[in-house]
Amino acid sequence: MKRAYTDIPEGQIHYRTEGKGEPILLLHAGVTSSDEYTGVIPFLSKKYCAIAMDFLGNGDSDKPPYAYQILDHTRTVVSFMDSLGIKQATVVGQHFGGKIGVELAAAWPERVKNLVVSSIGYPEAEEVKTDADTLNFTDQVEIKTDGSHLMEWWRRSSIWGNPLNIVEDRFLEYVKAGPRGEEIHWAGSSDPRPKLPLIHCPTLVLSATGDPMCAVTEKIHKLIPQSKFVIIDGGIDIDRVCPKEFAEAILNFLQKRGADSK
Repeated sequence: MKRAYTDIPEGQIHYRTEGKGEPILLLHAGVTSSDEYTGVIPFLSKKYCAIAMDFLGNGDSDKPPYAYQILDHTRTVVSFMDSLGIKQATVVGQHFGGKIGVELAAAWPERVKNLVVSSIGYPEAEEVKTDADTLNFTDQVEIKTDGSHLMEWWRRSSIWGNPLNIVEDRFLEYVKAGPRGEEIHWAGSSDPRPKLPLIHCPTLVLSATGDPMCAVTEKIHKLIPQSKFVIIDGGIDIDRVCPKEFAEAILNFLQKRGADSK
């Protein structure tokens, strides 16, 4: 798996890539990085060119020049595709990345051949059962000289019950994102539902049984014309915990799309 940087007008974007053929662009969740797809990429790269980027302000990409909104992040995805000469791609997005995928398919439909959105929700969804006040993983963290902010980032990394190796990876992503990291969560709090009926490319709506957003997956699916939906048995970081199953859901969807187009 190759790691590289590319220049866009807003700064440098770090990305991971492997494989040849049609591109699959992988968009990560909030305050994570392309690292979340390192288990998924080897499966996808057997048939496709899998590319996972770090959003500005996350992973090893540059910081955004100002507090980005969701449309700003979407424009950086378009710029990233332009920088690599990608005219059109299958776009896969997990959580925040899924909302970017929705925005991209609605505003730049010519750039999205197929869309996979995983575990996206919307504000104040009554079906979503989380104790947000107790979990508190989106408020800004103050950097303190005694290092206690590091314990808060560790807490946020561990609240979903993931294996230790994943918790450690998530912790490092919080450290890299720094005090501005939560801005991406604030941008991702927008409601994607008005954009969903505007999506006309083949779309798969994914979620995991242990993800709070699983409760609204079917509603999201019904708002996207002609979309399909699949539920995977697993937790909130399904692409990290069950990368094979996550990749197989995508590959099965694309294989079916290819068969239908013949």
